[in-house]
Amino acid sequence: MSNGLEDLQQAFKQLRLSEVSLELPAFMREAEQKSWTYYELLNHLLKYELTKREEKNKARRLKWAKFPYQKTLEDYDLSEQTSLSERQMRQLKEMNWLEQQYNLILLGPP
Repeated sequence: MSNGLEDLQQAFKQLRLSEVSLELPAFMREAEQKSWTYYELLNHLLKYELTKREEKNKARRLKWAKFPYQKTLEDYDLSEQTSLSERQMRQLKEMNWLEQQYNLILLGPP
């Protein structure tokens, strides 16, 4: 079986599905233990590959942006900012402003 598994891993690499190739043995074990159907196994494999690709793309874009440091809305200290209420911050965390294509700039001592 290991030769067959190695062949599968090599095929995934050739198809440029490298993340799945690395995790294939673990997925195969889990599929056997949980009696996944073929559909479930393929679904897990493809979702895993897509998730890993998105993570890599995000990391690459952040690196290219060359931000001096990275801050998130969760890191923002509302006690220093009197013009922004907690309710407004919760609304910002819902990310509706992204869908509406607004820019968001928070100035002042965060």
